[in-house]
Amino acid sequence: MSIRSIAQNLPVDPDNKGWVLGWAVLREKPASWHLVDVYASKAIAEAAASRLSEGYVVKYGSHRLGSDDFISGLTPPA
Repeated sequence: MSIRSIAQNLPVDPDNKGWVLGWAVLREKPASWHLVDVYASKAIAEAAASRLSEGYVVKYGSHRLGSDDFISGLTPPA
């Protein structure tokens, strides 16, 4: 079974038009920044990250659809 993103169906970020909220799998190092995808749940994002090489993390935040723009540091929903 493959894990697939549903970024197009994630909740809209009310503060940023064209952005959605979710759990991103990414590599943060500035020289090798890489946004893999954004997922609806932390568990699914963690499963996807576990399949990648070391250095990938899971963060909650806002993602601009159609880009690799992602802003973390937001408080995840309870």
